[in-house]
Formats: sequence, structure tokens, C-alpha cells
Amino acid sequence: MDEKEKGLNSELPLDSDLDNENDGALEEKDGVKYETNDNWEFEAEAPTLNNDMFSVPDFPETNNTSGEYFSANDYTASRQVVVNRDVFTFVPLAIFVAAVIAVLAVFGVRYYTVPNGKEGDLMNPASVVATIEDSDISLGMYNLYFSSVVSEYEKYASYYGINTTADYANQYTTDDDGNKISWLEVFQNETLEELKTHCVLSDAAKKAGITLSTGQQKMIDDYIDNLKSSASEQNASLNDYISDVFGDYCTEETFRLYMERFYLAINYQGRFAIENKPESEEINKFYEEHKKDYYQINFSYLALTYDSSSDEAKKKSEKSVQEYAAKIKDRQSIIDLVPTVYANYIKNDAASAMEADSSLSEKDAIKQATANYEANIDGQMSGTDMQFGEEINNWLFDENEPTGSVKYYINDEMGYAYIILKTEQPTHSEEELYSVRHILIMPETKRLDAETDENGNTIYNDEEWAAADEKAKSILDKYNSGDKTELAFAALAEEESGDVASTGAGGYSGRYGGLCENVSKGNMVSEFESWALDKEHQFGDVEIVKSQYGYHIMFFISKDAAYKAQLASDVRNTNLQKIVDDTKLSKHDSVLKKANDKFLVEKKAANESSSNGNLSQGY
Repeated sequence: MDEKEKGLNSELPLDSDLDNENDGALEEKDGVKYETNDNWEFEAEAPTLNNDMFSVPDFPETNNTSGEYFSANDYTASRQVVVNRDVFTFVPLAIFVAAVIAVLAVFGVRYYTVPNGKEGDLMNPASVVATIEDSDISLGMYNLYFSSVVSEYEKYASYYGINTTADYANQYTTDDDGNKISWLEVFQNETLEELKTHCVLSDAAKKAGITLSTGQQKMIDDYIDNLKSSASEQNASLNDYISDVFGDYCTEETFRLYMERFYLAINYQGRFAIENKPESEEINKFYEEHKKDYYQINFSYLALTYDSSSDEAKKKSEKSVQEYAAKIKDRQSIIDLVPTVYANYIKNDAASAMEADSSLSEKDAIKQATANYEANIDGQMSGTDMQFGEEINNWLFDENEPTGSVKYYINDEMGYAYIILKTEQPTHSEEELYSVRHILIMPETKRLDAETDENGNTIYNDEEWAAADEKAKSILDKYNSGDKTELAFAALAEEESGDVASTGAGGYSGRYGGLCENVSKGNMVSEFESWALDKEHQFGDVEIVKSQYGYHIMFFISKDAAYKAQLASDVRNTNLQKIVDDTKLSKHDSVLKKANDKFLVEKKAANESSSNGNLSQGY
């Protein structure tokens, strides 16, 4: 594990303000790209819009005759004199240039060319990547999100067809509208969208008076403390360490703001889910508009390799796919083809099995490997799944297409093909799902000699269980003495529940207020599940249930067929997303370009370094 990974795994984000001395270090560190006399594109609106330092008049074009602005044509028409048009374009420019020079004289060139790693009012124009409504987004914040987005895509690079050793600006995919787009643009767009979501929802939380819970504040402080420890182990300042791990100009201030926005966004989303439950009329309308999305279908398939190295190879591969497709009439015919289609895989798996178990015969190993492939010829997809493309999806979900129909899907870029057999017509999932909230009160012990069970869980004594029971009852009494709403229960869960995975304190679960939403049978301990599935329960029912983990103060929300439960959640999430979509985001292209260019340069250097290292080791 390298030092960056060590820092990431430690738990999360720094020194304090970057003073003048730090700014100098930044300039020296990134002298190639951000030195005082570099060629950043000056954005004239930045000081005007973001800092209100001076106001530059909005001079119109000279061909504007609308009457809305002063027009050279209007001027000449009213006075019938000859006008030197150059004067009208030059004089405003002269005023503008003079104003810029005056500002630069006061603040210095670096103020507009070198990011300063600060947030809020102290952020300089060179640091502003985008403006979301009235909030400026810093270069450090962008880099933090961007590195996270890229890292996530690189985890699944083979699935997306991304070459992590090549320039992302010269690798292309298609967007949702079918337009060609580079992977670098994909990363940038997703980064800005994620930033926008967190910024909008956290701002909405502040306006609604929603604050961080005690647990969330502790999570932030603990993460910062862990970063400080990691930085100390590296003999680095906290800001330098964070910048190295999460991106240039990312500071303690940046990381703390990021986590605060993240948790506030979760809290707002949780509050929104409680206070904005969609009505049945809205749900029905949404269903009619997205009906196919709530169907599912089972099918069977064969997967084949596809050689796209040349036109001749493609023809040969496609002919092979067509020949196999012609042999498929039903599910059994697919099973019959498994030994042939997967021959090489079966042989390799059998060899591995015999190597692991010397007592296994070749015949039995092949039989076992074949059975494994036969057991994996079935798949399921919903109307929103597009892993085989839109054409295959439409075909599968078309009720006029009979069962037994066969189609094949080829992805020549990835080098594979699927032959798909439609084995049934699309249906709704009627599986029953339930949604509840709970506050978990776990027993506690101070005994040093406390025993553990076979799973490593502490074995509590009667006194410790009794204390937990008493605490659970006191919390329930507190709830019952209030207004007894779902929101009040959720607020208690945020402060009291030991199950942080179902609260905002858990952070990355995205849950709030002890929520366990759309849970299928078999996923929770039996006592918890029996209560949740009790047919007598109505919305708002509250009760204490004991399980091996402690006492659960339960709050019943709903129970419904899977597709209906998902439908209600989707309507709510669509309404929440509309708040984000309706918020304006303005990109500062010159700063974004600088950030992306620097990323590509560093990525190229890292790849070359890795390649040289492998060569030196004889790889």
C-alpha cells in the first residue's frame, strides 16, 4: 500500500490557514503551471460578480439598435453627424483596461492567477472553478470531488472500456443523448453535478434550520484527527498531506467544508423524504409515464468472445454467433451448448480445482466446472437496465414478442457477444417490501473480563441488558411526550441510535433518521423482521423489540409490493432532484481547463513512472 492509500484508509481530511508563506510554497511547488507570470485567462467578471470590488459598465455592441441600450446608430440618427465608430469601441476598452491595471496594482497579479487554497470570502478569483447559485466552488473542492469520481471509474475501467494508461481526453464514449464525449468530459460533468447536488441540498438545509447532529460533528472531527496523525507520520503539514492525497489546493478548510456539506445534504434529503411524501395521484401519473421501468423480466443467455481485430475477424465471429443462435430453441438447448461454448473456461477451471484438491479426478473436475456454467445461464433485468443496449431492452419488454424468441448483442469494442433467449413475458415484482425506522440501544459493559461469542460479539450480563432496556424505555417516553411524528422520531434516532448505518452519522450509507427502507424478507434479524411484517401494524405504530443486538425502538412506515414501494421512492427522489436541476451552475472555463490540463499531465507522468518501474523490475 502506498502512502496515499494509507492516508485514505486511515479515515479522513488539515493545518490552518494558508498564510503568505504558504502561498509562496504553492507557487514554488507548482511553478510550471501557476507561477506569477503564467498565462491564465483573466475573467473580467470574477472581481465584479464575486467580490464587488469595482463595477465595470456593460458596454453594448455598436450594432445594437433595440433601444434597450445606448446605440451608435441611434446617436447618429438623432444628430445627423459623422461618427467615428472606433471611438465608441476604444473608449470603453480604455476605461476597462485602466480599471484592470488599477486593481492589479492593488491586489497583485497573483491574486488573479494563482489559487490560494482558501474558502468562502477569502477565496481569490483564480480559485473559482464554478458558481452554484450564489456559492463559489474552489479549485481545491473541485479537485477533491474530481479525484473521487476518477477513482471510482478506474475501479471498473474494464467494464466501461477505459484505458487507464492512455489520455482520457482522447478516449470517447456517448452521453445519454447519444453524443460523442471524451471520458475527461464525463469526469468533469459528473464532478460538477455531484458538487451541485451537495451544495444545493446543504444550502437548503441551512435555510430550513437543519444542522449537523452530534454524531456527524464527531465524525468530521475524528476524520480530521486521523488525517493529522497520517500527516505527522509522513512528516508533512496537514495541508500539504491533504493536497497530496485529495488534490492540489485542497486544504483542511476545504475538506471540513466538504464533509459539512455532505452531511447537511443527507440531513436535508432525509427531512425532505418525511415532509414530502407523494400523493397517490402523483404516483399514478408518474407510473403511466415510466411504466416499463417497473417491470422485470427473466431470460437465459450464452456469452461468447468476439474478435474485432479486423473486418475479416468480425465476419468470422459474427457468423459463429449466428450459428449458435440458430441452435437455441429453449433453455435446455442453451444448457446443451455450454460444454462447447465454454470449453476453454471449463478446462481451466477444472485444472484449478484439481490443483487445489489433489483427490479430485479430471472427470469429476470437468463435470463440476460444467455444472457451474450451466447454473449461470439465467439473468434478470428491469426496464431501466441497458447492459445490452436499448434495442435488446425494447425487444425483451415488448409483450408482442413471444417467449422463445432469440436475439444477439455484440459489443465489438469490449470483445464479447451475448445470445439472449426470452423465456417469459415482463411482470411486476410483487415481492413484499417494508419500510421502518428504528433506534437501536445496545447494552454496554465496562467489564474487562467480558466474554465473547463465536462471532466475537460481547456477551452481556443481566444487569447490562437491564440498563439498555431502561434507556430504551426512557427514549420512548421522550418520544411519546412530544408531538409523536415521524420527523420527531427521526431526530431522536440521529442523536440516540447505535445503528449509525441507518443514520446520517453513518454518512456514506446515505440514510437518515434510523431509516430501513424497502427491505425484503430475510435481510434483518428475526425479531426485527417479525415486527416489521406484522400485518396489523399501521403507519406511526411504535414499539420496543429486543434482538441479539439490543433494544430496537421501532416506528412503522409502510409495507407494499416491491414495484409500488420503488415507485413511491422514485417520485420523491425525482421531486428532490428537480430542486437541484432548477439551480443555476456557471462554469469558469479557464480555471477548469487549467485543472484538467494539470490532471492529464500528472496522470501521464504517473503512468510513465509506473511503466519505467515495471521495466526496471523485468516485467
